[in-house]
Amino acid sequence: MHSLLMLAQTSGVFDLALTVWSTVWPYLVMLLGFSVIVFVHELGHFAVAKWAGVRVETFAVGFGREIAGFTRGETRYSFNILPLGGYVKMLGQEDFDDKSNELRFKDDPRSFINKPVGHRMAIVSAGVIMNTLFAGLLFVIVFLMGMDAITPRIALVEPDSPGEKAGLLPGDLVRKINGEKIREFSEIRFAILLSAPHEPIKFIVERGGEVQDPIYIKPEYRIPETTRDVQRQIVGIAPGITREIVALGPEIDTSKPDQPHVGDVLVEVDGVPATDDNANEIFNTLVYSHGDIYVERKDPKHPEASPQRVRVQIPPVLSIYPSDSQDAVSVSVLGLTPLPRFGRIDPKGRAHLAGIGVGDTILKWDDLPYPTMAAVARAIRDRAEWDIPFRVRKPDGRIIDGFVRPKRNKRGAATVEAMCRSVEASARQPDGPNAQFVSVRSGAEASVAGIEAGDLVVRCNQIDNPTSASVNREIGGANGLPVSLTLRKRDGRIVETVVHPKAPGTIDATFTLVADDLLQTGEIVATINGQPSSAAQAGIPTGAKITAINDIAVARWRDMIAAFQKNAGTTVQLSYVDSAKEKRVVPFRVPHSLHTLLGVGPEARIVRIDGRETVTTKTPRGPETLSVRYHEGTRAILTDLIGNTNVVVEYRENPLSPLKTKTVDVTPEMVDPWVGRIAFTPNIDVAEQTKLLKGENALDALNIGIHKTYYFITMVYRTMQRMIFSRSVSVEQMSGPLGIIDIGGQIARTGLVQFLFFLAMISANLAVINFLPLPIVDGGLMVFLIIEKIKGSPVSLRIQVATQMIGLFLIVGAFLFVTYQDALRLWG
Repeated sequence: MHSLLMLAQTSGVFDLALTVWSTVWPYLVMLLGFSVIVFVHELGHFAVAKWAGVRVETFAVGFGREIAGFTRGETRYSFNILPLGGYVKMLGQEDFDDKSNELRFKDDPRSFINKPVGHRMAIVSAGVIMNTLFAGLLFVIVFLMGMDAITPRIALVEPDSPGEKAGLLPGDLVRKINGEKIREFSEIRFAILLSAPHEPIKFIVERGGEVQDPIYIKPEYRIPETTRDVQRQIVGIAPGITREIVALGPEIDTSKPDQPHVGDVLVEVDGVPATDDNANEIFNTLVYSHGDIYVERKDPKHPEASPQRVRVQIPPVLSIYPSDSQDAVSVSVLGLTPLPRFGRIDPKGRAHLAGIGVGDTILKWDDLPYPTMAAVARAIRDRAEWDIPFRVRKPDGRIIDGFVRPKRNKRGAATVEAMCRSVEASARQPDGPNAQFVSVRSGAEASVAGIEAGDLVVRCNQIDNPTSASVNREIGGANGLPVSLTLRKRDGRIVETVVHPKAPGTIDATFTLVADDLLQTGEIVATINGQPSSAAQAGIPTGAKITAINDIAVARWRDMIAAFQKNAGTTVQLSYVDSAKEKRVVPFRVPHSLHTLLGVGPEARIVRIDGRETVTTKTPRGPETLSVRYHEGTRAILTDLIGNTNVVVEYRENPLSPLKTKTVDVTPEMVDPWVGRIAFTPNIDVAEQTKLLKGENALDALNIGIHKTYYFITMVYRTMQRMIFSRSVSVEQMSGPLGIIDIGGQIARTGLVQFLFFLAMISANLAVINFLPLPIVDGGLMVFLIIEKIKGSPVSLRIQVATQMIGLFLIVGAFLFVTYQDALRLWG
């Protein structure tokens, strides 16, 4: 009995050890790989210093206290406790003398400083050269073994996109972009991303076996549907995809046989056979498919058997955009607000620990029944390290209650635990306040600062009569910094105050999905475009469960949306059950939108209105040009055209269908593009078409390796240029040693080839970073040597010391910044 117990305990310890090892080994491998890259860099300095006759006193991998080492000849070889760098210390490279506070140089002929400038240049540049050669060597090894890469052939050109306008066609094989050779589709993406903003991009493509004349494409520089911030350049092209399903969305229930499974292969959609040639078109029609969808599915128990043909349902993911881009609370369909559903849960985060799962619908949050997404976000943001009670509905229908405690998120938008909203248009005075605090949590930062519900914001920092978005932006970006406010109280008094925002809370989860299968409303949106919403006019209460439209039962949000589209321009009878379980029927006005007048659904693409593709409108940031393809641009141009008749509208019934034209009369009722604020996206992901990128022989692999080394080195330089000058790439996207080890650890799990490719990228990156013209790194020392060569004498010690101290400060600051960013990404 005791023996069995000991055996069980031993087995448990062994299992635990295996679990720990399976988690840790990839990161240890990456740490070793990073150390090898540093070793190679320092080996370059060491070898050339020895060649030049310089005495090398220390060869160290890592910083800090030595944990192992040995002395051979005149050199101490050290392995230090922090393996995140390294150095070679040569005679003549001395630190400050504590007494003289000057640099001490040896007269020894073997001192670094006493060697000719050319020799010193060779020593300084040797580390960068070694990293470049090492990157090339790793790339050669990778392409001797072969690596899967997405073929650079264009499979889809989005209609009306910059690529389509410039003349790109499906089937085009991209050979060069801006003069640089392209070997895989990822290089196309990076080339577009890092091209000069707002400047044409030069494409060289092969079509039908013949290289075409250069095609110049001026990219779009934002994605208006999701954000007003500059994100990335796009030209509207996509690579080829396969029909194999590789990932499922949160709306898919794999326990049901009629739901898709990972590994299924699409074979038919709406009666159209799916092939590799039309896979892109088939995938893009899934969201508005009304016919049967068939897949081929293998039996995992009998993989050798022929796959079965299975009819499946693939419910799309429903998204609804706010009617007011400055106010997240305005997410609604004619004032009816859906309940939020969790879409992503970090397995290490607070939501997971609280028992919240993917697909859970939020019924109650912080004692607020039927909350909106904005209300949930506000509670999480304002209640860091406080227990928040919740009630959620599981995908299988179970209702559970619990508590979740948000942790501090030092990277998130700061909070003062008060809600600032736009002043209603009907109550707004000309040149008067645009923003108003509508709720203030008792005892919170805002309350301590004397802010009360009803206070109008006259000034926020240096902004007069700011919008609510501006106020929230100033507060959100001031974590730990004071924000000055000038307020107009309800009694007319003008009060100045200072509020100190604090870091918000986070539960490491997203909850932006619409609970499509639960047709229950959250807080009703009272006004849309300054007019009472249909839901407010009908008196629909919060928590109402809608059951029918004109006596036809509806069970999902997409059912209700389809009924509204069908009955646009009329008043329908809307049936619902209120929170007291009482059945009610009310008249509900469904206004026309541009889409309903055209007879199309949310999948339609508006191309031009009144001959215009864009419209310029005033925003809190100044004049802004919007595309009429998106709801914000549609609303802006229709507002300008109110009262006009026979306005020509060019559109596509779906993004890939032929262009059509129709005329409409623009009325105030149709200005809100409520159908255009609805989007359906596929609930599955399919694999992209790949090819084995492999050299035909060692010489061809060498050629690919040289290309990749050059490509990544130039990409780093261009990324830094975008970061510093055009600001089109955020510095927060940088990673330091912690981030590199984390990413590398994940890549190590995928296979040896991918891991070696990643190490080659890091080695190329290190070559660039070390040769920047900054003091303390190799590039800065090279600048001093070039100056010395030109003027015939060294730069003065005082200048060298001063610049090196500045360089040290910059390097340490940058190291701490990226390490801090990495730590926040990894651990919050």
